[in-house]
This record gives sequence, structure tokens and C-alpha cells, in this order.
Amino acid sequence: MGGTYFNLQLMRVRLSARLAVVRSGMAVSPELIAATRSELTDVDLMLSQMRYETDRRDAQLAASMNLNEGQLDFVWGVVARAIDPQLLPLLQPICGTDARRGLSISHYATIMGLDSDACDELAELVLPNHPMRRHKFLIAPEDASIDVCTPLTIPSRVWAYLRGSDELEELITSSGGRIEVPHDTILDEPQTAALQRVLGGINSMDRVVVVLEGPVGAGRRTAVALAAGQTSRAVIAVDVTRIAPGALDATLSSLMRECLLSDAIPVIAEIDELTAKEGEVNTDLRTLARAIETAPGPIAVTSRMPGIDLGVSDRRLARVRWPVPDTASRRVLWTRALGDDLNALPIDELDTMALRYRLGPGGISGGAAAARTIREARDPASPLTAHDLQEGIRNNIAERLGDLATRVDVKQKWEDLVLPPDTNEDVQALIARVRYAHQVYEKWGFKQKMPRGIGVAALFSGPPGTGKTMVAGLLAAELDLELYQIDLSKVVSKWVGETEKQLAKIFDAADAGHALLLFDEADSLFAKRTEVKSAVDRYANLEVNFLLQRIESFGGVTVLTTNLDTSIDPALKRRLASHIVFQTPEHAESMKLWERMLQVGVHAPLAKPLQLDKLARTYEAMTGANIRNAVLAAAFTAASEGLSISQSHLERAARGEYRAMGRVLR
Repeated sequence: MGGTYFNLQLMRVRLSARLAVVRSGMAVSPELIAATRSELTDVDLMLSQMRYETDRRDAQLAASMNLNEGQLDFVWGVVARAIDPQLLPLLQPICGTDARRGLSISHYATIMGLDSDACDELAELVLPNHPMRRHKFLIAPEDASIDVCTPLTIPSRVWAYLRGSDELEELITSSGGRIEVPHDTILDEPQTAALQRVLGGINSMDRVVVVLEGPVGAGRRTAVALAAGQTSRAVIAVDVTRIAPGALDATLSSLMRECLLSDAIPVIAEIDELTAKEGEVNTDLRTLARAIETAPGPIAVTSRMPGIDLGVSDRRLARVRWPVPDTASRRVLWTRALGDDLNALPIDELDTMALRYRLGPGGISGGAAAARTIREARDPASPLTAHDLQEGIRNNIAERLGDLATRVDVKQKWEDLVLPPDTNEDVQALIARVRYAHQVYEKWGFKQKMPRGIGVAALFSGPPGTGKTMVAGLLAAELDLELYQIDLSKVVSKWVGETEKQLAKIFDAADAGHALLLFDEADSLFAKRTEVKSAVDRYANLEVNFLLQRIESFGGVTVLTTNLDTSIDPALKRRLASHIVFQTPEHAESMKLWERMLQVGVHAPLAKPLQLDKLARTYEAMTGANIRNAVLAAAFTAASEGLSISQSHLERAARGEYRAMGRVLR
């Protein structure tokens, strides 16, 4: 068809408008009238000869929009009015100032000299349920009611499509685009089974919504493309997290319009970002539901959170849980993503990466690219290291967590830690559980006995100041993990469902980056479930239920600390890999804590002798944090007096700390 057919349609409208001007009474030479009629006859003849060409884009548009020949001709009239600079002067004598705003059906009927039957057919285009109106192929310049006298225009993407362009609208490219199917896709057994369900929904004759639930970067959009590719259909996606504020309605309209033009499957990704807090009016969720309802055929949406209510009633839902690739598949994906850089890594390191980071194809390719960028900044000639890969993966964690968690820099060393032998043995066993996970679960085959995930959840309980948070930091440093402390004030919400949404976001980000999550004062989240006596009890229990399930399926390391061991839900304790009890230090440990704290200030003057045995015996209830506070208070007092830190300073500070603890000296 090319530009010739397109230009002929514009010429047909222009010549018809010129003859209409003559009919309106404007004085024109008979020769010009005859030449115009002859030229219009030639154009109509050439167009009729092209009528049966198979690549006519306007015929494809007519089929998808259920347009007859007369209605399609009107669409060409609107297109000509929008882009033909020679047409406007011819329209103004007939349409007046409306010609600058669009072309109405009534004016078009006048220009073409249509009879009443043809006018009735054109009037169907302004009905609210007509596809051209419903999918915004014909629009009015203002948000007013549309009738046959309303000037109509057409989106630029539609006339660009008719002219032969396949370039997507900016609203789509800025938030997504076409999904290409990788030529070497790897699917494990659970993913293959899930793909069959996606394929069944995409190929269904019903108006199905395929809801793919799973982690970000696991390949959910690629799964839709794989299923659609089996029927030679394309997939176009938009990600709601990348849509500019206030542009959701326009972007979804562009998506549906583009999918109608190219017979593609639309995908709306990360819809859980649109979920509303209870008690709030969520116009975005309504916009999403309206777009899903008006989509002409099957449509797919993706979500991290399972079971989201889409608010649609006129479509059948097909929910598919899309899993992260298994360890063996992840190892192959890492091998392909690293290419020649793989030669610099030990084989065992690649096994550890595959087990540790529960990433999909997108996360693995992104991690490899980020690692190369880090290597380039360090030394372009150097080989890629495991540390580069770890940094490349973790660079994305902070962005995904937002302000829900704070990255903690660990400055303490193991030699700063003073623990009883039994407690220290429990800590070392916890480290071994993480460090040798690949050997035990994969090589020795114990993974098949794990009902859900192979992550590690540990509970540290005990009085304040006994080293629970410090040990969490040392664990992260020992295992080369990023430590993120969860900000419970940002996570816990009074709105129903919001707490679970924030927690899912945290666990998904940490799962992909294998970070260590620290929940300080975890009893506020993991409290015992109670008998339901009110709606508050029911929703509180739902939060605990969600947490228990998410902890069990989490593939990373979670550390929960609490001062109130008895308030933790018993079901959580059954899911723990380790429960370490931190006790108030005994006499020998207390002496070490006094000694270690004083050794920290290597430049501090000490007035000897210091009776640390007496301090440990007298203030036996002090924990490590209390001893630290007392030593600091003594140091400030000595500095203010211009003296060395003495036994007197330490005892005065210890008495003050004891009083602050609510203790009474014997």
C-alpha cells in the first residue's frame, strides 16, 4: 500500500471538498470544475483497484473496529483534516471555525453529498459503545458530549499507523514497549506448567484476564510473550511504576489502541502499586478496571502480591503463580549472562551465586550488566570478581526498598563481642546454616524435604543491651550480606492490607539481593494471634498469617529481635531455623565487657589501678549496652574535670546507670 494509497485517500477528500465549495455557490470556472471531477474519477478508480490488496492497513482497522466502507471513508476524512494543509481553506467556507477543531459527521455528509441512509450509518460512530468511541480512535477536542455536529479528530498514532509507521507512542515507550521473546529461553518444570496455564488463558475465546503473580524480574512478561508467540501475536506492555503521575488513563488508552492496531496482547505490569488503602478513594484502580473491561480480547496483568482484587466483573480471571527459576536454571542463566567473564570466577562461586540470589532472567542479566559497570569504574582491564557481581545485584535493593528499610554499616568486630560459650556456639551454627546451604540442600538433596523456602529465620530474644542487634550486624558482615534494618513506623499501617503490601515489597527486594533483614522489636509485628472478637482482631491476625507465610517462603536471612519472648506467636517459633537466647552477662563476661569498653578508648588516660572485678560484682545486672553507657559517662566526667578516668568516675557513672535501669544497690 505504502504512501501512494495514503496520499490517494487524502486527495479524494481534498477534491470532494473542492467540489462541495462549488456546490455551495462559489464562482469557479467550468474548466476547473471539469478538471476536478475528472481527477476525482481517476482517484476513485485507482482506489477501487487497490481495494483487494492484502496489506491495506485501513482494512485491518475497519475489521478491528467493525467499520463499513462509508464509515471508513469518514475516518479518512478526519485523517485528511488533521494532516492535509491544503484541505483547511476548502473546509472553512462549509464548516466555518469548526474546521480548525475537527470534522463533524454533518459537515462531512454535506461535503460528500450523502443520502439519508449513509448519514444514518455514520451517526452510529458517535454512539458511546461503538469501538471507535470506546477505544478513543475518534475524539472530541473538548470533554463534551459527542453528536453528529461535534467536530471530531483522530489521535496522531492512528493516522501514523495508516501511513505505515510502527513506532509506538511516547506514553508507551516511556513506560514499557514491545516484549521480545528470547531465543534461548530456559524454563524449569514449575515454570513450564505455569506457561501452559498462561497459554490457555491467552488463547481462550473468552474475555480472560491472565493475572501473573510473582517476584519482579522473574520473567512474567516474557511468559506472556512466549504464550502469545505460539499464535504469532505480539505483546505490548506498560509498567505502572514508570507511568508519570496523572498519565495513567492516557497511557492505558494508548496501550489498548496500539494493541488493536497491531493485534497484540496488552500487559499491564505491577498493578499492586495501584492498590488502595482502605477508606481512600482510588481513582487509579478504577481507571485500571475500566481499561481491563474495555480491552477487546485477552489481557494480562502482573503483580507481586497474590490475590489482588481488580474490580472487574465482566471478565473471567485466570490467576497464575509464576515462580522464580530453580537453582539449576539460574546457574545456566548466570553462565549465559556472564559470557567470557565467567572464566575468571571459580565454579563453586557460580554455584553459590545461583543458590543465594533468587533472581529471574531480568534480574540476572541486570546484575551482570551492573557488575561490568562496577568493574569498568575500578579497572577495565581487571577480571570480573564475585564481589563485583554481589555489588551489582545489591545496587538495586536500596532503590526497591525505598524508605521502608535503612542500610546499616557494620563497624563492630567479632573480638568486640562477649557471649557465653553456649550462645556463641548457637551463633556459629547459624552462620554454618547459611554458608553451607548449597552443599546441604543441593548436593546432599535435603531441599526436597523443605516444604517451602530454604531461607533462614532466626529469633534473638533477651533483655535490652545483651548484643542481639550487634550479632545481627556481625552475621551480615561474616556472610558478606547487606544488613537492612526495617523501619516499622513506615511498614505498619492502620489501613487494611497496606502493611502486607509493604512487607511484600521488602521481602521481594531482599529475596532478590539476598540481604539480611533485621526486625528489631519484632513482637510488635509477630505478636500472638488472638481470639477474633472484633474486626481489629481479624485484620491483626491476617497480618500475622501473611508474615508467617512470607517468612517461611523467604529465601534469604531474617533476624528478629525481641525483649518479650513470650509474646511471639508460637507458629513463628516452629518456622525458625534458630532461636538464640541472650542472657544478662555473668561475672566473668561482665568483667570482659568493662575491659573491652575501656580498651576502645586507646588514647584515653586511665588512672590505675582499676577494680573491674568490683564493678562487675557490684553492678551485676548491667548488660553490654549499660556498661558502654557507664564508661562513656565516666569519660565525659573525667574530661570535664581535666583528670584521667578513675575508679571513682566509673563507679559514679555506674551508679547513675543503675538508677536509670530502675535498680537499687545493696
